[in-house]
Amino acid sequence: MPLFEVNIQNRVIKGRSRPKRIKGTQGNWYAEIRYYLADSEHEAKDFALEKIKHRRMLGIPKNTKRFLRREIKIIDVRRLA
Repeated sequence: MPLFEVNIQNRVIKGRSRPKRIKGTQGNWYAEIRYYLADSEHEAKDFALEKIKHRRMLGIPKNTKRFLRREIKIIDVRRLA
């Protein structure tokens, strides 16, 4: 299995019709690089999306009624080995 490097940006946004960033650090774009063993670039991209999408939003109770979600952008996927 080859090793892939996935470059991702994510932030927390609120709203349904016109989403906008939340106040604070989690509302800013946060860039990170993740490494995955996968059979293809598409599979590595799916692994990264699942991992980031299910990440907990810090300081926000799970039972809150606000509509908050993560906006995720995959910048680049590269095969390393």
